[in-house]
Amino acid sequence: MFDLAINRNELKKYAIIALAYLVLSLIMFWPITLNLASTVPGAGGDTFQSMWELWWVPFSMFTLHSSPYFSSYVFYPVGANLVTQTLTPLAGIISAVFQPVSLALAFNFVFLLGFVLAGLFTYLLAFHVTKNQAASFIAGVIYAFSPVHTIHAFGQLPFTDIAFIPLFLFLFLRLIEEKKHVYAIGAAFSFVMLTFLGDIEQAIMAMLLAFFVLAYLALAKSERHKILNRKFAIMFAEMLIATLVIGSPLILSMLPYLTPGALSNFGSVATVKYNELYSADLLSFFIPSSFNGLLSPVSSIFSYVAAPAVAERTTYVGYSVMLLALIGIAYESRNRFKNTGIYLVPLVIFGLLTFGPYLQVNGSVTGIPGLYQLYHLVPLFNVFREPSRFDMVVELFIAIFAAIGLVRLGEKYASSGAKKYIPVIFFALILLEYNTWPISQSMLNSMYTLNTTIPKAYYEIGALRGNFSVLELPAIPNYTSRQPDFFIGRAMYYQTAFKKPMLGGYLTSTNITQEYSLFNVPIIASAYYLQTGQGLVYGSPLSENYTNSTSFFLGAYNVGFVSVLRDTYNTTELQQLAAYLASFLKFPVYQSNTTMVFSTTNITSKAGTQLVTYTPTLLNNQHSIWQPGWLIYGSSPLYSSEYLSSWFGINPAYINIYSPNYTKINVSMRVLSPSGTKTEYVYLNGQPLTTLNLTLAFKNYSFVTGINPGINYLVFFSSGNQTGYSNLAISNITFKKYSLS
Repeated sequence: MFDLAINRNELKKYAIIALAYLVLSLIMFWPITLNLASTVPGAGGDTFQSMWELWWVPFSMFTLHSSPYFSSYVFYPVGANLVTQTLTPLAGIISAVFQPVSLALAFNFVFLLGFVLAGLFTYLLAFHVTKNQAASFIAGVIYAFSPVHTIHAFGQLPFTDIAFIPLFLFLFLRLIEEKKHVYAIGAAFSFVMLTFLGDIEQAIMAMLLAFFVLAYLALAKSERHKILNRKFAIMFAEMLIATLVIGSPLILSMLPYLTPGALSNFGSVATVKYNELYSADLLSFFIPSSFNGLLSPVSSIFSYVAAPAVAERTTYVGYSVMLLALIGIAYESRNRFKNTGIYLVPLVIFGLLTFGPYLQVNGSVTGIPGLYQLYHLVPLFNVFREPSRFDMVVELFIAIFAAIGLVRLGEKYASSGAKKYIPVIFFALILLEYNTWPISQSMLNSMYTLNTTIPKAYYEIGALRGNFSVLELPAIPNYTSRQPDFFIGRAMYYQTAFKKPMLGGYLTSTNITQEYSLFNVPIIASAYYLQTGQGLVYGSPLSENYTNSTSFFLGAYNVGFVSVLRDTYNTTELQQLAAYLASFLKFPVYQSNTTMVFSTTNITSKAGTQLVTYTPTLLNNQHSIWQPGWLIYGSSPLYSSEYLSSWFGINPAYINIYSPNYTKINVSMRVLSPSGTKTEYVYLNGQPLTTLNLTLAFKNYSFVTGINPGINYLVFFSSGNQTGYSNLAISNITFKKYSLS
């Protein structure tokens, strides 16, 4: 197929095989087949994020004429570095032709293509090994429809397209064997595809595969001659150069954002505990996927094994596949893996990596160290944080040995009429074990997003001219819910219609500046408290100018519209939020069953013309965090309604004061020290302002000070050198312009 002269009959054969995998995909994922333009696989924030990424790539490249690896359209005005996110730039480009119809159709095209190509390219590799069409086709079914692939593909777009891993390995092996230019170029092309149609983790897998192949050949006396020669060195160098040349447009687009800070932020959660959470349990290889409609009752019995991270802990091989693979391995062991050791070695190594830093059995960490602990020490490669994903390569080699086992079974029963039925029987058994057919409406709802309709208001906002941003509430994930990122992801998806910068967003990896830029806006913080069931409160001792500070930030962030995703809140919560927004934004300009939209034109024009105070959550490198008294009163002997409604500065606690011009203000407050008698130091713009002699009882304090135009920093410290925790409670604090009267 990959020779320069391609046989027409071969092309026809591969087209028929690809069509067979497509038909099988349409059957396996029938809800998509019935609604290609509106139903998508996955029912969480990841699915919406993936559709956003498909839109963002062509929008950034062809409309904004900028790199897709940085977006100022999310977490506005901070922006987001997307180089360590789940961005799949080639998926966005190849699906662009379908996006005018719907993003759902574009997503489904990429989704189905991933399964078809995974089957086809695994067929090529398996046929290279077995020279048996039926066995090779079943190998493609095993890899393409393996539970580990399917459950990741439902929402995680990069792992839909794992097809180029077997293609890369196939072409790399052909390069070693035949040393032709076409295979060097083909291997380079497939590596670029698996990196940019997939992601950096697939690139790491491919590099490890190439390393283990070369290491195996170098150590095998009878094989080392294949690579220890000048011609292979030239072909290998050609492959590397071709990779850089073919991938150069995207590599150059990525490089400015591939900073040490981005990588450290991405790898900051790669702790042993994090790795354990996303490692395979030994039993997970024997427990059917929760997506298996027929066998899900079995998986539900062992749900505790997968409970911490279902997608990452689904590594079911299938008993029929396991049997075939064991037969294949047993037969090959008789020849000491003379021709298949090159597949066995990476199977074992990747299998060991899958278990993570410590072996886990039946939901418990055994303490037995794993190979991943050594792998994790390798610089740059340790950005691969989810050990269980190595199972995708394991499944590929299991498919190869299963194909060998199927061939050996056929040879054993060649003299009987059973030979022709063996592939059919195992094909049926594999479909039984790998099926993804939901058996109830609730299961269907949990597996698919059945309605991807975007409210009309967002298209109308997108049609408006002018530069402004949009705030969608909620803007902060609710981590007390079962799907904390669902509404944030959906809000991000809605941006594909209004095409304006938005405050907040849903990314798989965020930094402190992005997160705290949201908490600075009072209405965002209040909406967060509201959805977590704590009421419409603001994390701050400030209450007198709550609306003023919200208006100030809406103006500063150039917000043109505030929308509310209605089904995030219950009826009472929604009434509270709508009433508050209407109190200063007036009546909604749009309402539907799903969305409520307010215009900010009547208040943002006044922003910055009056005195405003707010509590920043991040100032330079210091966190300024206030906690409500009712969260920590249990640790104190004090108990009163005022104490419970006060706010505690638990570290150097800041209050920012904005003024359009120089003025004098009077600051009044009631303060106590929960730790007993002490002196609290108050600074303004880095200069000592006053001291507060605190006790266990609330006392009234007030002082007059001048403030400069712009932002002034009022900070409370427990020592005189601007260090240490503030540790004070304020029940009420007001800032008013000073008047002699």
